[in-house]
Amino acid sequence: MKNILPLVLLAPFLLLLSMTSQAQNNSGFYIGVQYSNQKITSSSDVNLDTAGVTFGYQFHQYFSLETRLNIGTSEYSSVCACGEENIEHVYKQEIDNQASIFIKGLYPINNDFSVYALAGITNSSYNLNTKSFRSVVDGDRTITQVKLKDTETHSDNGFTYGLGINYKISEKFSIFLDYQILPDLVVSTLGSSSWKSANIGVNYNF
Repeated sequence: MKNILPLVLLAPFLLLLSMTSQAQNNSGFYIGVQYSNQKITSSSDVNLDTAGVTFGYQFHQYFSLETRLNIGTSEYSSVCACGEENIEHVYKQEIDNQASIFIKGLYPINNDFSVYALAGITNSSYNLNTKSFRSVVDGDRTITQVKLKDTETHSDNGFTYGLGINYKISEKFSIFLDYQILPDLVVSTLGSSSWKSANIGVNYNF
């Protein structure tokens, strides 16, 4: 939880900035849902999915403050039959939760279509699970003996940035697609890894 402190400290400043700006024709607030496919690149590529919600406030024609909250919906696993005979090693990785806060700079192309850039902080909590076991054949049965089992939870946070497009499909609804560069994953049995995500979602404007 302590790693989410930078998000908490940054939020009041950004909210204060938004409150001092002029109001738009609508309320400026929006809420939405999104799906994210995230790729961690290292010695082995890891693909993980998340789903969540977006909350935002457009305090200026060209600027918004946005928060995204996600939970993991998939896991990565690999099995290695290596080392001692009949011993297998299983590695699993999954995202527990993820929180981001962004300043979004928008540039309207026309009344319905706009492009934007994101910059902010992301905090990710993820689980690493390792297990080693031996399978022994006893007559007509196969007995699995767990030799080692370890589960660890880690959190990383840092600067995140990206680019996206937004299309207004009605007065209240819009769809968005963006690509983000997240902080490098430092703690992993796969070693230090780059972390990127592709996101798609729908927002409702109040």
